Amino acid sequence: MSPMQAMQKEAVCSVVIPVFNEEKTIAQALIHLSQQRRASTDLLLEKCLFEIIVVDNNSTDQTISKVKQFISEHPEMTIIVISESRQGVAWTRKTGIELAVARSKTRDQSYQLMDRLFYIFSSDADCYVDQYWIDEQLKMLSSSQAALSVCHYYYPMDHFSDRPNLAKVINLILKARDITMRIFGGFPDGKGFAVLREKYEKINGIEIFYQLTQGKFVCHLSDDWDFGIKIRAIGEEIVYCPNAKVHTNPRRVDHALNEMIQGIAYGQNGIITMRDIRPNKEITQSDLSLSEAKLLFDYSIKDFTTKHIILPILLTPAFLKQKAVIDFLSPALCEKLAQRISEITEQMRMKDFTPIHTYKTPCFRLYFEFKDILFERMRLSIDPEIGMPPVLPNCLEQVLKKQPECYQDYVYYYCEDRESGEAHNYFGNGGVF
Repeated sequence: MSPMQAMQKEAVCSVVIPVFNEEKTIAQALIHLSQQRRASTDLLLEKCLFEIIVVDNNSTDQTISKVKQFISEHPEMTIIVISESRQGVAWTRKTGIELAVARSKTRDQSYQLMDRLFYIFSSDADCYVDQYWIDEQLKMLSSSQAALSVCHYYYPMDHFSDRPNLAKVINLILKARDITMRIFGGFPDGKGFAVLREKYEKINGIEIFYQLTQGKFVCHLSDDWDFGIKIRAIGEEIVYCPNAKVHTNPRRVDHALNEMIQGIAYGQNGIITMRDIRPNKEITQSDLSLSEAKLLFDYSIKDFTTKHIILPILLTPAFLKQKAVIDFLSPALCEKLAQRISEITEQMRMKDFTPIHTYKTPCFRLYFEFKDILFERMRLSIDPEIGMPPVLPNCLEQVLKKQPECYQDYVYYYCEDRESGEAHNYFGNGGVF
């Protein structure tokens, strides 16, 4: 369908799907969207209520042929196919969302629907959304008056049934994420989220940022996460929607596992880049050894703690006064964190932490300063299997042994030393589970 064709009057949302060489998964992703239902009645969601925008990012396989075949077989659905030549998921998602914004605003003007709320959804082409995915997020956003909703992501655990050590790590990190997202709301992931159109426009949408790697400029990968940071930073609420579930493709683990164990699955030295997780052949995976599982868990839990606990309170210190957060962290820790965030903000002379990567240094510092009590609270509030904090970098370990009174100062030096990239490498580049 042409993007020039008018949006249906009844539509309340658009679903944007960035695609690049996804011929093996795109049809199934579209099938799951075609089977959307209302949770209250289990009746099919009327097709006039949503449209799908597929944005092709220079695919060289049969992805778009698969999409066109699906369109011919499902004439009752509104599916628009457009192209984005600038390589990178950030450009691709942004182009699709901005088309949805333009189409919906033109429709609203045509039918005098200026008071109607309109929502923009995004999902990945290799992930499959639950049958209530749209309905649950629409209900959540409407009832909470939040700007952005994020989904419950999961892996098909039968895929890892013969790899118990790996499965244990995945399950523990996903459990931790589910619990903390219920408290803090979390941040969006390209696997699935929804945003109110006017809030998307309020922050000027997705930010495009380039980083230099191997002598070439590459589009920054975490456009979805940074978009959520901008939403949070203007005081808008992000709400977690646990009933909006997304089946995550296990290839994201299988084909990056060796790098995940090293903490370099998505780059090094603070450079976050897209890696190709499309298998060109089937590979046989064996389970991790206990030592490998420990390495994987250590990188995952460090990334989790900084992003899902520390970052929300850095951006929204008012969280530290909410009962759920106080119960999770303890009154004493909330008080100490509030004081320290104020001191670090003043020391860094930062007005806000929304510019890309700016949040990392203060999050790293807070992790190192509060790791012991944070892990104690996580063992109590999430699972005893969280265990003790991963070992410190040797340089900080030596400071603790020889100059413990200077530890906070050396944490500052370590995290502010951006030329070496040591702090980024210690925490890894995240995005693992």
